[in-house]
Amino acid sequence: MYDLKNMTATRFDKKLFSYHGGFLTYGSEENGQRKQVVARFKHTKSPFTKAKFMKELIANHTVEEYFASMWVGRQAPLTILKKKNEDWYYGILEAFAGRPVGREAA
Repeated sequence: MYDLKNMTATRFDKKLFSYHGGFLTYGSEENGQRKQVVARFKHTKSPFTKAKFMKELIANHTVEEYFASMWVGRQAPLTILKKKNEDWYYGILEAFAGRPVGREAA
């Protein structure tokens, strides 16, 4: 369980990610950490690739914040990234569609 009041701010380390069978996981069993599922990439033609997702995750999120949003806040992986950086989210959609994409009403 995550203690939301006493969270530390650990940056994601690119070396601790692994990918197998469509699942991106984070953690190192060598350090006594349990690997946790970060996201699942099941659609090969999606505009949100594993590389784009990881780049945004590493740049703008902490480990504790992300997993607290996922497990305590019950939010989907892409929703977590979208809520923190809507410009990134809509920029990818617009590049993929080749046209402006409408943003949701706030």
